Amino acid sequence: MVGDKLFVSIGKELLLLIRDRAGMALLFVMPAFLVIVITLIQDKVTTTSVEVLFVDIDRGAAGSEIRSLFNHIDSIHLVETLGDEQVSADQAQALVAASKFQFAIVLPQGLSEATDEAVRLTVTRNLFPERQLPALPTVPEILVWFDPTVHGSFRAAVRSALDQVVMGLSTRLLVEKSLALLPEKIGADLPPAMLQALPLADLQAKKVLPQLFQDSPLMPVREQFSTAMGFIMQPTAVQQNIPAWAIFGIFFIVVPLAGSLIKERESGTLLRLKVLPVSYLTIISGKILAYAVVCCIQFAVILMAGIFVLPLFGLAAFEPGSQPLLFAIMMLSVIAAACGYGILLGTIGRTYEQIAVFGPVSIVIGAALGGIMVPIYALPDFMRPICLFSPLYWGQSGFYDLLLRGGDLRSIVPEAAALLAFGLVTTMAAYLFSTGKKRHP
Repeated sequence: MVGDKLFVSIGKELLLLIRDRAGMALLFVMPAFLVIVITLIQDKVTTTSVEVLFVDIDRGAAGSEIRSLFNHIDSIHLVETLGDEQVSADQAQALVAASKFQFAIVLPQGLSEATDEAVRLTVTRNLFPERQLPALPTVPEILVWFDPTVHGSFRAAVRSALDQVVMGLSTRLLVEKSLALLPEKIGADLPPAMLQALPLADLQAKKVLPQLFQDSPLMPVREQFSTAMGFIMQPTAVQQNIPAWAIFGIFFIVVPLAGSLIKERESGTLLRLKVLPVSYLTIISGKILAYAVVCCIQFAVILMAGIFVLPLFGLAAFEPGSQPLLFAIMMLSVIAAACGYGILLGTIGRTYEQIAVFGPVSIVIGAALGGIMVPIYALPDFMRPICLFSPLYWGQSGFYDLLLRGGDLRSIVPEAAALLAFGLVTTMAAYLFSTGKKRHP
């Protein structure tokens, strides 16, 4: 009999949801659309190259070297012409000010000549300290214009690339000048007779140290993912965003779930149900299971978007992994936590307007603290422990352990258990609150 009553309660909830076709469409379409947009944006930000205006007023060797070194950096693309005309310094500044470009690099007049002379005098002074040499010339500054709306980390990345290029050019010039003056330094310390018998060779940097002019470094660098299970799946924006934003979308089920409780309480529907031989737990269980079905469909829609829609935009398809049972455990755990939270809000909330404001805001805060909007490692130190209190963090951590770290059942048990406990505690808290106030949510 209890089972029949439960199925009737579930059917009642599903029937109410189906009648609200616009609301159902929003529940399924909007989270999937959100995942697609966020994933496309993040993939674009992390993989695209930056177009930087490059104005070479100097027209010397320094400009050629800097241009050549920048061409070896995949993340930066130099733009020197617009149409058929060279970009001027004033035009570059105006384009950056108008946010047409985010960066512009201007090489001033006399940069090559001043740099070459400064390096020559520096090397000569080190090799021949006894000589009277003129003061070092003032080297004109390389000017970088940037859009003030560019984030500091983005600006630092471009500035770091420029510093790397300038440092590489400076190293080349120092080596070239040192090798050119080295025979003169050695000859000054040798007897003339030895110099006639063993004439010194003309040392050229490109012949003696060709590695300075090669693209491949002497110390190679290789990326390796560190995981406890030895998992080596490439972490893409798709693999990271699909589970994270799917959790975010699932938790928004609290708004219609809590709203249905409040509407039924205000309309007197629950008061009429109270007359029937149906327990409060049966009614709540019916609501939870009905909305859990909706969440499962919502999650499936998001997965289908990741598998079939995102590849249409040139992104890799989402890989749900080879452990569907563990994947389902994490999904159901997240749904249980979201439904429990919705029941609690619907019980405590007095009006639908309260829930419509508090519910979404609390979920956004939980997503921000839980690492969905901002990575945990980017949070301030004092805020990182707070993320442990966010159920969205537990869900994201469990899916990441499963999909990106190659975890097994033991690795997701803490997160799944925490989510299930959160759902159970919030549901029981709602029941005790309702019983204590002698009213049903």
